[in-house]
Amino acid sequence: MTMANGNPPQRILVIRIDFLGDMLCTTAFLGALKERWPGAELHVVANRYNAAALAGNPDVDMIHTYVYSRQCERNDRPGRMRAFFDRLRLVRRLRRLRFDLVVVPNGGMHRSSMQFARQIGAKDCRWHDAETEFDDRKPEHVAQRPMCHEALSGFRLVPELGRADLDRIELSVHPDRALQDAWHRLLGARTKPRVGLFVTNKAAERRWPADRWHDLAERLAPSVDVIVFRDPAVGHAPEDDSWRDVNARHVAPSSVADLVAAASLLDAIVSADSAPVHLASALGVPVAALFEDRPEKYLRWHPLGVPHVILRAGATVDAIGVDAVERAVRHLLPQATHRDEPLADAACPRPAADVATPVILAAS
Repeated sequence: MTMANGNPPQRILVIRIDFLGDMLCTTAFLGALKERWPGAELHVVANRYNAAALAGNPDVDMIHTYVYSRQCERNDRPGRMRAFFDRLRLVRRLRRLRFDLVVVPNGGMHRSSMQFARQIGAKDCRWHDAETEFDDRKPEHVAQRPMCHEALSGFRLVPELGRADLDRIELSVHPDRALQDAWHRLLGARTKPRVGLFVTNKAAERRWPADRWHDLAERLAPSVDVIVFRDPAVGHAPEDDSWRDVNARHVAPSSVADLVAAASLLDAIVSADSAPVHLASALGVPVAALFEDRPEKYLRWHPLGVPHVILRAGATVDAIGVDAVERAVRHLLPQATHRDEPLADAACPRPAADVATPVILAAS
């Protein structure tokens, strides 16, 4: 790509303000931008939650935290008046940077991002429009439009990057070394393969029943170190009492950085939630991914670059049986790279920070 003045882009802005899994899927696109234009500054606008996926990423020069004008509770500083002034300051700061290229890489039309991009004032703004987007909530898109993995959506907007090969795309994430060390001390020496069960899911159609998670853990426990990951916001669930007879440890990482560090020490992951599935891809951890039997889901959001098994049986995840998931885990474990020590990225050391103590939830 060459600008109107004949020069390559000096500053590029990518806006991604949705979920953690979406940001993880965007990391390959960010890497491709930096590889194509190594001299350009690469900036990202992220929200307070998904920005953690970019911590320590050597491709990103600057992360700007998005300010919500309506959902003010999602901002660092709550309140509508603060949101108004904080957003105004953010827009002014970004306009002063004079970006040569602004990209909204969402596969569907993300109107909040598009509206925000227009405020930046860049001449070259790119996003998917009504003709090129894919929205799996629209039956006509599912029936008539090609289903591309979400990781490719940004590449389709920047043809200057060349054709992206899905089989060679690698997602990335960079665990915090201090947090890794804390989790390594907590989990102790690995005597059996460690399998993380990510049991929390807010979407009803993606929720695997609690009794099946219990049965799976019970079957795996004799030969596997079972680590049950829970959302700390959920707290103690009534069904937790049923876990007393299962040899499993329950953990609740207190932040995204904490979650990344803990997951980096696993040998396999089982999840019906997309964020842990893409986190596994970024960390290089084999993953058993539970999906609805809908191609617009499993063809667009499947794991990339790691040994994986996609499980699907019906319109909702609860149609998947325990036998199938157990077989998937046992199939994946021989392909795991055993993680006896924390895997720190020596080339990209993270600054020392206050290390949050990992939270363990008792099973009883």
